[in-house]
Amino acid sequence: MKACILRVIVAVMVASPVQLPAAETADPVVAALHVALARNLVHAREWLDQKDYKSLGQSAGNLKVLAEMQKSRSDDKQWQGALEIVVLGTTAVQSAAKLEDSTFCTQAMDALDKAAITAMVISPTGKPTPYVKPPAIRPLMLLMDAVLADAKVSLSTGHVDAAKKQVRVLAELGKLVSNSRTTPAWATLSDDFVGSASKTADSKETDSQAVRQLIRGVSQRCEACHEKSRTRQ
Repeated sequence: MKACILRVIVAVMVASPVQLPAAETADPVVAALHVALARNLVHAREWLDQKDYKSLGQSAGNLKVLAEMQKSRSDDKQWQGALEIVVLGTTAVQSAAKLEDSTFCTQAMDALDKAAITAMVISPTGKPTPYVKPPAIRPLMLLMDAVLADAKVSLSTGHVDAAKKQVRVLAELGKLVSNSRTTPAWATLSDDFVGSASKTADSKETDSQAVRQLIRGVSQRCEACHEKSRTRQ
């Protein structure tokens, strides 16, 4: 039964996206999330190639959070519809990964790739909407670790702009972390993290060594939040 449902989901996704002309966006968060989504699509494909279905499912979960964040950047109907198909795609990949079926996983990833490409060439024109259902704190922190790791890799390979975009995504994720708990100590830590990440993302620095120092400060604040979370467990 699960396999039959998955076939239907993938078939709908493959049929739905239409090719659109490439478009620029004035929203730096949208541009940053494009980078994070693209990077995580690569990760998911790598896990699929290795037949590591558990990691594939986790990557799909990360993609789902990022897609939901991207969807919330505009109430434009075309934008909302395109990103909803991406969200649906991440669910299909998660379901396929649980079945550990290479064929279904490949079909689901192909459909997700197509949906993501379609969404990435749309320029949102509406107003942001509330992020309705933020993820639990643990998967959120794991996603933040993954995005931070990607930022460091981008920096080490000379892609300073991509690294700063990934740090901007960290700032947006940090806002979700801030909303997950209401204690004064937690608010201070999360606000400090968001401030550091936003400063790094907005920096005009293009020198990789200088940006590395800024990202190191973000990393230290990230670890402080992790430590605070561990002491609660």
